[in-house]
Amino acid sequence: MNDELSLEALRIDIVGKNVNWKANITSVSGLSIEEKKRRLGLIPTSGQLTQMSRLGLDTESTSRYLKQSPHIESGYKASVDWRSVNNSNWITPVKDQGSCGSCVAFGTIAALEALLRIRLYRDVYKDLDLSEAHLLWCGGGSCNGWYMDDACDYLKNNGVPDEACFPYTDNPMNCSYTCSDWKKWIGDTKIQEWSNTTDIKEMKENLINNGPQITGMAVYDDFFYYSSGIYKHISGSLAGYHCICVVGYDDDEGCWICKNSWGTGWGENGFFRIAYGECGISDVFGMWNIKVKTAEEEEDGFAEQISIEYSWISSEGILCAYAGGNWRHIQISNEDMTGIARLVFDASKVYIGWKGDQLTFVRCYK
Repeated sequence: MNDELSLEALRIDIVGKNVNWKANITSVSGLSIEEKKRRLGLIPTSGQLTQMSRLGLDTESTSRYLKQSPHIESGYKASVDWRSVNNSNWITPVKDQGSCGSCVAFGTIAALEALLRIRLYRDVYKDLDLSEAHLLWCGGGSCNGWYMDDACDYLKNNGVPDEACFPYTDNPMNCSYTCSDWKKWIGDTKIQEWSNTTDIKEMKENLINNGPQITGMAVYDDFFYYSSGIYKHISGSLAGYHCICVVGYDDDEGCWICKNSWGTGWGENGFFRIAYGECGISDVFGMWNIKVKTAEEEEDGFAEQISIEYSWISSEGILCAYAGGNWRHIQISNEDMTGIARLVFDASKVYIGWKGDQLTFVRCYK
């Protein structure tokens, strides 16, 4: 990115090449070249850079969009958008990384927050605001950028606390700024596993069956002016690389649907659509799929064995029942113990419900 791009020239280019997006003044379009670069921050691997070069994505090309064709697969849903699944928006609000190359932390946290809502809490209104600052500065990143694999590894090994534990600013910080008892506030944010794929069918299946994904993209100067529509790069040189959260796709429109971290004054209220085959998303970076802890389903069945543990030094006992291949339990007050024990041991069979190893109900039959 060596020269400032003219909005007027860009609009003329868009009309002349008949592409389906609009350029306008945005919250980042008027920044200096250096300030724009600070809105990025993904560090590609050597293999990704080699692939970028092989595909010619690291050089100016005004005819590249003519060579692209949508990757349309068949045999599954033609579209998904986690902002409207079951008429509900599972995506947390758009944030602003400011003048710091922290996009990897923001893209990763955006996916994690949504996946926790979808897979663990199953609550579209669950209030989640996790700390990008902790992930970035305790994970080994900086305002000069970071690697996706390292961010995912940190979440797998450590999890992340909420924003209140380590509030984000777009200034250089370090891990000592995080709250001293941060491990108490990670909740269920330690991910179980992560994987990366450049197989488009698998990307879409992950979006359907798991939820939002994380990806990288090459950013060109015209992208800073994006205000709506389905983006295709048509002019402006390479500014750098960026991490974003993919919240869906649409085969009819031939695009990925993404959440950015430049605030709501850019794009479609902070979101954007980008054509398949653009900016190295599918053929250079692929998508990172992270697995979070899932909600335990409630189960029921007849107990094979029953036991009651009573303590002389505690005001509570424990009712234990063996079913479904494991022992389940629930605490009972000592004053209730006698009556419950009589019912259970007088019964010919006991039917129980459980969630994980916790008993949820007991029904006795004579």
